[in-house]
Amino acid sequence: MQRPLPEYARIFWCQKVVLLCLLLVAHPWAALADGGSALLDPFEDSPTLGSTIPQQNLLWQSRVKGYLADPALRAKSPEAKRLQAAENSVAVKTSARPEKSATTPASPSPFHKWISPRTSSSAKTLARKPQQPTRPARQTNQDITPEATSEDTTDASDPTETTAVPDRTVDGPALVQPQRTEPEVARRTIPRTLSSRGGSRRLGEILNPDQPDPTPTNQDKLQNNVSDAEDVVSDAKDDVEQNATPLNEYPTPIQEPQAQEEVEVRLPPLSRSQQALRSHVRRVLKYYYDHPLNTRDRSPWEMIHAALSYEIYSRVLQGGPEGKPVSAVGWLCFNQSCRNMKLMYINDEGDLHVRVGPALQGHRGQLLAILAQCKVSSEYPMLVDGHEMKVKDLIKEEMSTCYPRTELTFKLIGLMHYLDSDTQWVNDQGMQWNMRKLVSEELKQPIRGAACGGTHRLSGLTLAYKAREQRGESVDGEYLQAKRFVTQHQLYAYRMQNPDGSFSTNWFQGSENKDDPDRKLKTTGHILEWLLYSATDRELKSSRTTKAVYFLSNLMYTNRYHDWEAGPLGHALHALLVYDRLMFSKYDGESSVPVAIRESLTK
Repeated sequence: MQRPLPEYARIFWCQKVVLLCLLLVAHPWAALADGGSALLDPFEDSPTLGSTIPQQNLLWQSRVKGYLADPALRAKSPEAKRLQAAENSVAVKTSARPEKSATTPASPSPFHKWISPRTSSSAKTLARKPQQPTRPARQTNQDITPEATSEDTTDASDPTETTAVPDRTVDGPALVQPQRTEPEVARRTIPRTLSSRGGSRRLGEILNPDQPDPTPTNQDKLQNNVSDAEDVVSDAKDDVEQNATPLNEYPTPIQEPQAQEEVEVRLPPLSRSQQALRSHVRRVLKYYYDHPLNTRDRSPWEMIHAALSYEIYSRVLQGGPEGKPVSAVGWLCFNQSCRNMKLMYINDEGDLHVRVGPALQGHRGQLLAILAQCKVSSEYPMLVDGHEMKVKDLIKEEMSTCYPRTELTFKLIGLMHYLDSDTQWVNDQGMQWNMRKLVSEELKQPIRGAACGGTHRLSGLTLAYKAREQRGESVDGEYLQAKRFVTQHQLYAYRMQNPDGSFSTNWFQGSENKDDPDRKLKTTGHILEWLLYSATDRELKSSRTTKAVYFLSNLMYTNRYHDWEAGPLGHALHALLVYDRLMFSKYDGESSVPVAIRESLTK
């Protein structure tokens, strides 16, 4: 009679059998028995695409999933067989057409728009000509992006297209249905040609819309396509700095409308020391306003900070120190040359982009942030490479390029000013974004080591929760965290203030008082500007703020002949302008123009 196994041996063998069964179930071979339908979904554990994504985006997941799986397994799936049968039927109908190159893929990848080859200018010109009637009509495009508060913009459609191609909306790049009769595929953007923005026109025609402009017929447009393309090149050569538009001919920068409750308040009279400080601050503002930078010797990066100095009233000299004064905001938005460099360009797909690099845009979203701080309207016109656009097109571009774990400081400043607090959108990689996520991403980033000592990041967080308060919205969640975070750094900045009124020359890394005017202008100007963004009436009148304003104005007026760096000078002037507006402008009457520059504007 066989002797039974001991109890510990039976437990050991049971464990091995259970483990073997688990391994067999989890092996990839078990998925093959279901025709490849149980393949791992690369988007299943993604933090950006999950159960919170609307149903229309789940269709995008299932469609793109097939292109990331094993090709051999995908060919055996029922869906691949059905698509192959559809392709064979289409091939029979189009057998009379010329055969395609052997290098052309059988089916388009959903990412082919991201790696499309660059096209030459001659190819673009030929693409504008009408095609043969045998060209198949496109299906009706359907926008499958999530709902979001946006501004609708309509552009003239290309006459060569059989259906209208929708423009991108504020909530990101449009996801449209492809030409083939297949499930919808996510697209990065819609290609545009020169004709989709309207024919190229001279600068004077855009700035003077009241003059009669006969509209040619479609037949005339088709006959003059080649000549229109030549006009684009000739216009670009003619619009040099010497022929730039003077200040009084640029469209006047319009501020964004702000809802303010008019409450009659009896103002207390200014003391003698406050009157002396007002005169001193306005003397500094008037001097630097009468000595602007010029476009021949200054780069686009310097022009951006020159526009920030006096907001929509900022001006620069065109062509050199003896040139005519022009609007700094208009010069930037019309993409004029600064030290033989231009800030913006249009890519091959017709999208607006801002160059980033030395002497250009120092950070992504910086131009939009400056326009927001200047309170320029989103309807203000822009002219880039012959394309008529608006500031809202720049807003859309910055929305589509929001990525996690990157510097979003300047994007937060711009988007929080122009968009509603509950706006949601999808970037060009299919990720969902909203304003709270922007604030949350910025709270994760460090202050020390950030741009300009971290003052720009603190300014973005400050303007975010202040915008909520001004709109009458609750400051909770990420906004409440931002407010507490900013308050801690405000107390720390005042604690590190030097006896002469300047702030620490070592930013937020400790107390320091270097005897360097350039360094003190940079640190005190940036920190004071950030502090004034959230200053209450009590903080404005406090001795600490008054000492900082006295120091900064004395430093700038005593060294008024010094060749300051344009960036620190722009932020220092803007700090004084904000202080004059908050502290003294309420005593000047109803005019919105600062008193310090009214006389210069009327000359």
